[in-house]
Formats: sequence, C-alpha cells, structure tokens
Amino acid sequence: MPWTRRRFVAQAAAATFFGLPAGFRSRSALAAKAGSPGSPVRKIHLDEAQAFDELKRVFENDYPGMKISVIEVDGQHALRADHGGMKVFWVYGGEGEAFLPEGYRTQEGGSQPLPAEYKTESIDPAFAGLLRRLKNGISSVSAKAAPHVEAILNRWQGGVFHGDFAVELWNLEHIERPWADDERVEADLVSLFGIYRKVGYSTKLAGGYEPIKPGDQLIACGGEEVAVRGRFRCLAVEKIDRKTSHISTARRLRYLVDTAGGCSFDFDPFRRLPLTWYLDSPGQQGDGVNFVNSHVVNIPRELSSTHFHPPKPKIGGLPQTEIYLVLDPRSSGLEAKGREASILVFPDLKDLRRYEQHPLRPGDLVYIPPGVGHRGLDVFVNVLTIPGFKPHNEFYIDQDIRDRAGGEAPYNENGLARRNYERLEDLL
Repeated sequence: MPWTRRRFVAQAAAATFFGLPAGFRSRSALAAKAGSPGSPVRKIHLDEAQAFDELKRVFENDYPGMKISVIEVDGQHALRADHGGMKVFWVYGGEGEAFLPEGYRTQEGGSQPLPAEYKTESIDPAFAGLLRRLKNGISSVSAKAAPHVEAILNRWQGGVFHGDFAVELWNLEHIERPWADDERVEADLVSLFGIYRKVGYSTKLAGGYEPIKPGDQLIACGGEEVAVRGRFRCLAVEKIDRKTSHISTARRLRYLVDTAGGCSFDFDPFRRLPLTWYLDSPGQQGDGVNFVNSHVVNIPRELSSTHFHPPKPKIGGLPQTEIYLVLDPRSSGLEAKGREASILVFPDLKDLRRYEQHPLRPGDLVYIPPGVGHRGLDVFVNVLTIPGFKPHNEFYIDQDIRDRAGGEAPYNENGLARRNYERLEDLL
C-alpha cells in the first residue's frame, strides 16, 4: 500500500506501539496459545527437534507428496533431493558457500552486479523491439499499471536485460484490464507472459564457490547435487513428483531487485522475492508449475494489514498455507532499532474477538493454515507459501475486526481501506 511520511504522521497517533487501535481493550482470556487445543496455528523454534517432528507430520498430512526437513551443514556437504523430486532449500542461520559450475545460467540480476565471472546474455532483437514499443507507448499505460511496466523497462540497460520479472507480472495480474489504452501496447504487455522465463539470464564463465547467507535459496532436482561448505542451517521442502526446476539453482537476496514500497519511521524497508508465482497468461486458473513460493521481507507494523487466504482459492488449485521462517535482520544489514518482532493471529474468522499474539525470534517457524487471519509486526521473515502467492487470494480484514470485535482485538487503522470483499462469510 503506498505511503507518504506525512500520511504516517497524521495517522500514527491512532495506534499504540504494537499497531493497536486507540481505545483497544486487551482481553487476555481471548488470547490463545499457538498449538493449544482449538488453535490451528503452530509456532516452534527450529532447534526443537521434537516440535519440528510434530509439525512435519501436520505439514505432510496437509500436503501429501511434499516433504519438509531441516538440514544442518558443518563443513563440506552435498544438498540433494531425498526422493528424486524438486527440493528447495532456504538458509536461515549461519553462512557458507555453494559451488556453481562453468556454464551455469541464472536469472538473478537487476540490483547489484553479479560477480565478474558472469556475463549477461545479449538481448534478443525481437524482445528489444517489444521493450522499445513499451517505452514509446508508456503514456498509454494506466496509472496503476505504469509503475510495474516501468520496473520491467528499468531492467533493460546497456543493450542487455537483467533478471526475472515474474513479480512485476504478478503485480499486473492484480490490476484491472485493459492495462493500456493503446491495443498494440496492451497486446505487447500480454505477450510478456510468454517471454519472461526465457530472458534476463547471465552465464557463469568459470566455476567456483560463491557465498550464501540467510534468506538465500538453493534448489536440487532429480539426481542433481549442489556442493556446499560452511556452517549454516536450511529449511527445505521437496515435491517428490517434480524432476525438474523452472528456475535456476541459486537465488541470492543481494542479486534480486528490492520491491519494498512505502516508508515508515525508524525502520529499514526490504522486500526481495527468491521465488514468486509463475503465470503462463493473465487470468490463469489453478496452480500451474507453482508448489512453493518465497519472499523475504522486513515487515513494519505501519504497513502490515491483517489478512487471510481462503480454504477455497478463487482461481482453483490447492489452498494456501503460509509459513513464517524468522530471520535475523542483521544478516541483511538491517536494524531492529528497538522494535520487538511478533505476529498477530486470528484463529477463528467467525469470532474476530479471538486472537493470539506471539513474540518472534530468529529461527522461529510459524505454520499458518488457510482460513486463519494473521499480521506480522516488525519482523524480518522469509514468508514461504504452499503452493504459492496465488493471485486474488489474499483478503484484508482490519475493517471487519474493527466493526465486529467491539474493541476487543487489535487491528491496523491504516489497513481499513484495503477491504476487498463483500461478506467475510462468503469466503469461509
């Protein structure tokens, strides 16, 4: 949601330190403990082996055909898929290195330059012509769509195109069409959905080890192995019936474009997407190639709206579960600046007086099933979603919390205008 510093000043007086509304009355009897009877939410720390084993059983029962695990690397190691599927690893503690061979191709790029041993591939003339037409026709693009089109054009520099722009297309998917008054420009924008997985690559000219840090993502498929070394821990999810990956082996946060929006006092904005939703065309139904997504974000309470993902997605496919994998902000050069990380959870959307608030620390994992309201507060987190950040599948409930809870539950006044449905009951 767009923000200005002036708007924040005007509204901040209405919220307490934790983003609670003025006049909010705490009702401790309504606040449940995560994992307690009646609570669908599970919060554990990944050092707790027994608690993780219990969560693993829940996850693999909810999503048959997927496996979740924790991997600890101490020295030399090979990351591999245990069942010959597509396995995605997310570093959450420590540091190390991953070996990427000569000839390795990646769609990282668009922020800081890749290392010197990478060469960005020359842009295809037909794609360059399309970008030129979009640049010349930008005045015909709607005000809502223009920032996302410009973000795509900004990746075109010096005769090459940098990186994966799936997130920009995901953003376009949420804007009413037509995106442009000019039919030719509209047609070019639609054609991007058939192009974006083929462009923006860089090739590694010499093999070698490269640093990996918390928030970074690695993938091993089929019989492949990724050689790593160092001391770090990963959370991993494997889809056992997938033998190939639609994205490159490594996605490092430092080589991804920061899409953080808005501003807030005393807080470092950060939002980078190692793995987002992939669409073959606008309005696509079902899950497609998506079975897991990841975005690493520093969530300030001012910009965080309470929301949920419905048990029956509007576009079909699997219901969306969200996993908070809490990171240390210092690993990405961010500062907590005295703020305390936590999450608000509304376990029963039929009774918005009931809520949970849980403090968070690096290494925590919060498992949030579909149909559960939630709102992160001042937390640096890798938000993982199964099967992914489905379009048109996030519903904002701060207004209903205000209107239905009678002051007995917290909400974000800055999120009231984001309500995007008629009746909450129709989504449950």
